[in-house]
Amino acid sequence: MRQIFSLVAAAILVCLSFAANAEDTVYTVARSVPFAENSMASADVKASCTLDTRLPQFIQEAAKRGIEVVISDEPLENVEGKVLQLRIIHVLGTGGGAWSGAKSVTVEGELIENGEVIGSFTGSRYSGGGAFGGFKGTCDILGRCIKALGKDIAGWLRNPTMNAMLGNA
Repeated sequence: MRQIFSLVAAAILVCLSFAANAEDTVYTVARSVPFAENSMASADVKASCTLDTRLPQFIQEAAKRGIEVVISDEPLENVEGKVLQLRIIHVLGTGGGAWSGAKSVTVEGELIENGEVIGSFTGSRYSGGGAFGGFKGTCDILGRCIKALGKDIAGWLRNPTMNAMLGNA
């Protein structure tokens, strides 16, 4: 029994030391995600909901051990390493909160390294506002969509693939 315990303890120590020595994979994303011209996001949503700046923050927050997301103020063309280029391609966000129907956000992303696309995705999330949705505004509901997309994208960064479909896409 002692031998089994010793072997298990040794295996745990080896795993922990390997994890501590493993380098984080660093991904850089722009501080503000552009809206596609035909995204259908209203000027009000663009100005009030801050979806463009909250998405990178949610991706960074959702990243776990082994992944580091850096938010950059400089143009991504000037950044070395792995760069995540994002674009908000569709927003369904009629004013009136939950009373005007469900809201949704769709995002496209490309992971680029040394000028080569090494991963891509389309991610979409929709929400009716969740619990007490009738008391939430449009920006709150769209924020739920962006937060879920942040988690989806951070998860995808663990194993990026081409043409992935994330969330409700």
